[in-house]
Amino acid sequence: MSRALVLRLAFTLSSLIPSSIAAQVPAELQEAMRARDQAVAKADAATWDRLTAEDFTVVLEDGTLMAKAERLAQLKTQKASTPTPLQQVQIRHYGDVFVRRFRTGDVWVLDIWVKDGRGWRVAAVQVTAAKK
Repeated sequence: MSRALVLRLAFTLSSLIPSSIAAQVPAELQEAMRARDQAVAKADAATWDRLTAEDFTVVLEDGTLMAKAERLAQLKTQKASTPTPLQQVQIRHYGDVFVRRFRTGDVWVLDIWVKDGRGWRVAAVQVTAAKK
């Protein structure tokens, strides 16, 4: 097999990998992720609450640790905004847990999704400043 053919084949296969990874993410989880992302942008506390685990914690960019009640109270005071597109999205599956990492604006976000009796919900979020 020629080197050019091997490189073309490798490129073709590598372009299929992200699609196969995305296909492994359950459709209901993809919808929950989309709905929660929109809830954050729209300051939709009811949807955010429904898609967030009771023992949720978030570590914000400045190092502040918040529990669900604190973040929900903060969300209720926010104004709706235009959603910022997600970039460099990666979703990994570890047993019963899905971990999503993405960049939005000038921060990286890591969120951990678990399925419980109420469906897919976020258990934890870490926000970190992105390198300029």
